[in-house]
Amino acid sequence: MGELDMYRQAGTTPNFSDVARRYGMDRHTVAKLWRNGSDVSDGRSEKPSGFDEYREVIAQKASLPGVTKKAIHEYLVDRYGESKVPKYPTLTECMRKHQIACGTPPDGPVPHPRFETPMGVQLQFDWKEDIRMTDVNGEIFEFNVFSAILGASRLKRYRYSKTKTADDVLACLLDVAVANGGFTETCLTDNMSSLVSFSKGRRKRSERADRFAKEAGTRIEYCARRSPETKGKDESANRFLSRLRAYDFDFDGEDELIAIIANIERRANLEPHEALGVPPAVAFLKEKDYLRPIGNLRALQEMVGDVSDQVVPSTMLVRCRGREWSVPRRCIGKRVRLLAMPGGQLRISMDGRLVALHDMSKASGRINYDPAHYEEALSSKRRYADEDIQAAARENLRIIGESEDAWR
Repeated sequence: MGELDMYRQAGTTPNFSDVARRYGMDRHTVAKLWRNGSDVSDGRSEKPSGFDEYREVIAQKASLPGVTKKAIHEYLVDRYGESKVPKYPTLTECMRKHQIACGTPPDGPVPHPRFETPMGVQLQFDWKEDIRMTDVNGEIFEFNVFSAILGASRLKRYRYSKTKTADDVLACLLDVAVANGGFTETCLTDNMSSLVSFSKGRRKRSERADRFAKEAGTRIEYCARRSPETKGKDESANRFLSRLRAYDFDFDGEDELIAIIANIERRANLEPHEALGVPPAVAFLKEKDYLRPIGNLRALQEMVGDVSDQVVPSTMLVRCRGREWSVPRRCIGKRVRLLAMPGGQLRISMDGRLVALHDMSKASGRINYDPAHYEEALSSKRRYADEDIQAAARENLRIIGESEDAWR
């Protein structure tokens, strides 16, 4: 918008002499432009660019895969000489003005049109990998988040996991299906190494994963290689996990980290979705009726690992494979489900939510308390109210370990 147009929009009359002085014009000319509804111009927009004579070359080079603006500038300098080619910022302005973008083929950008999925047909899943966060006590947590989204309602599910093995994938898929109340016809993912291997250009599927899917009444499908846009809905869902970064150095232990991820999931499902016009949680109320029943849940759990249900005693310890493993204080008196997977991971859940995660392959003692769980237990004891809870927990856990060693 020109200067005179801005005055017109504001409903005020400009000082013609002042405008004429700034634009190098006669004030009578400015007054005439004002009366005719025209605007003033200093002529800069009509000034030719030093790259105009190279525009065809620039467009041709920009269409080549992997070429950058800087590479195009270096090419022009090399071919035509530094004295004849303007500086790099002028090139970027020229390309922006004429809408020339790098990596755009001659027939235009590759389109990725939006596809809508019928109700109950597809679940897309993937990993948000190698996340590293630090809590308020300086403890570093390295983990992954399993991300899944229903294709029609866009309902999202996020699951915390320390590793991303085939055990983890199947356990998370089953956990998501239980939370959703059923399976979709297909489950789409990329060629993750835990489910797929390649030999001489040929893809080999995981037989274990296929057996699990068949028993569940679904089918695992894989994207074509180097085409992640095929599961673009889940790629979009992963963006919600960027919210997790705001909690770096501002959470206390693994339990709170898992709770934060669950809260991010809840909020993401309550936000209106642009394509749907309603929140995913609302759209899910319709899609859930199209999901396939889970069927024999116990059989599916046993295909993932050894399963047992236990009521948590006041010691906050549950038994698995001859050892005891801790859970959070809130689980006392409640029934939890233990899933011991072949890879050595023990997943403990309550009401369908993960509450504790242990690596049985690294445990040496019979009693295995997570330090955070033990600190939580001591914090409820009056005699520790004025002490350093962390120090007391470390000392008591050391004594427990020494007592076990003495009786071996």
